[in-house]
Amino acid sequence: MQLDLTSKRAQKLIREYGLSEEEVQQIVASARINLATFDPEYRANVTQIADELHKSRPTVYGWADRALAATIQSLRKIRTGRPPKERTRLDQSNP
Repeated sequence: MQLDLTSKRAQKLIREYGLSEEEVQQIVASARINLATFDPEYRANVTQIADELHKSRPTVYGWADRALAATIQSLRKIRTGRPPKERTRLDQSNP
């Protein structure tokens, strides 16, 4: 699997998380499979991805499933909207 990791964002994430080339390939494979699962316009050949990484299809699907579970858990914890404004002492005495 040939990846272009020259973008500033990719380089920043690789540095911040100390990602190995294999970990980056796992992330990309998982993202492609999950995208293909939910977006009918995106196509991913899981057999080809698994062959390129020298892994089995069940292994690659396992990565994708764990990545998706982590994404769902993370998204559910994100608070949406603006945080409440702090009330001043004067505001607190007049509800």
